[in-house]
Amino acid sequence: MSSAMDSAKQDITRAVKFALLVIWMTIPFWVISFRILPLKFSVELRGATGLDAAPANDDAPISTAFNFTLHAANRRLTDRCYRRGEAVVRYSGYTVASGRTRAFCVGGKEARDVPLVAWAEGVGLPRLIRERMAADWLAGTVDLEVDVKLFRCDDNSARPTWMSCMVKAGGGGGKPPRATRCTTFGFQNWASDITPAWMQYF
Repeated sequence: MSSAMDSAKQDITRAVKFALLVIWMTIPFWVISFRILPLKFSVELRGATGLDAAPANDDAPISTAFNFTLHAANRRLTDRCYRRGEAVVRYSGYTVASGRTRAFCVGGKEARDVPLVAWAEGVGLPRLIRERMAADWLAGTVDLEVDVKLFRCDDNSARPTWMSCMVKAGGGGGKPPRATRCTTFGFQNWASDITPAWMQYF
């Protein structure tokens, strides 16, 4: 009986030592992972025009304009800077506007609002799409996909950060603008939402 207990204790001891060894060996990986977490972004639609244009005929183009605010929140201790950004606005898979952001920086543990204007002239859409978009506008339920690509300049890499944001637009309901969270794509973004607060201070 004693021999069995001693054997079990040895097995537990070996397992604990192995687990501690794995944790110790992977500490550099986790520190690096959490140090390079991307910023968190959200977008807010301030205004839109051209989405309520009822089609006079099948081929009549429309002109659109959008005024967004891009919210950037930096949870790192170091600054993050972007030299420029590009944005595309889509409805039901169709591009209805495009634009660019200006260069900007977000200080460590700070947040910043960045204006983003997108527009287009002579946009051709299928008649059924335009009719649905105009109806959605009246109901206040135009679902827009805003895809943004930012290019870094603080590390001389010009590495892009992609994000996809979903916003609702429309003239009905009189609802105030609301910021919606963007999904960010990039290296190790999988860790963005599970970072313990204490690890942001490495």
